[in-house]
Amino acid sequence: MVTRDTYFVDISSGDVVPHAEEAKSVSFQIQATPEEVTKLKALFEENYDDDMSTFNRAQIPFRQYHNDPENAQYDHSMQKIYARIHQLGTLETRKSIEEMGVLNPIKKSNTRSDIENLK
Repeated sequence: MVTRDTYFVDISSGDVVPHAEEAKSVSFQIQATPEEVTKLKALFEENYDDDMSTFNRAQIPFRQYHNDPENAQYDHSMQKIYARIHQLGTLETRKSIEEMGVLNPIKKSNTRSDIENLK
């Protein structure tokens, strides 16, 4: 049987540490093997790269967020992080992520509701 240890995840910094005191701010608690922690840290590194590409894109005027592949990639990498934390998380962590609604985001229409109802 695989032994899982407790780790604390800080979403804002991407830290995954064995003691809550080591994190700048604890977002979630997970139970994971060292290999699973390594994979989660790799997802945070991928997300950092995606975040940097959104910064570069932000320098282009008149480019809207919803027509932007860089922001879509960043959003996708954040969803992968939350999905992995949900998978490894404690009951409280899973519940918290489910309440956030980040695993199955609802796509909002830009159409007014009165017009949307006419379709």
